[in-house]
Amino acid sequence: MIKKIRVLLEYNTYCLWLYDENDEIIDNDNPPEWNNDTELTDAFMAVSDVYDTFFLDDGKEFSYVGCPDEITGNKLKDLFSFAMDLLYERNAGKYIIQNDVSFEF
Repeated sequence: MIKKIRVLLEYNTYCLWLYDENDEIIDNDNPPEWNNDTELTDAFMAVSDVYDTFFLDDGKEFSYVGCPDEITGNKLKDLFSFAMDLLYERNAGKYIIQNDVSFEF
């Protein structure tokens, strides 16, 4: 059975979640063969950085405040599209890619 990469946006985490053949989570990172792929890492980190601006986390309060404006929303979509293109390019069918990201803001 092929391993799975789940793409999911969560506050203050990397977007890629790795699962084994039994659908159990292995790690929240790039697959081992892409550990040194700075282009892929930087692309998904840029997505995470923009997504994290949708939250208030001041040490006293944590809450989802949503997308601040249309420009930021479009930037997130563009960064995500670029990162996903890289992921599919690197993957070449090795992993099942499950995209659990939808943009509704």
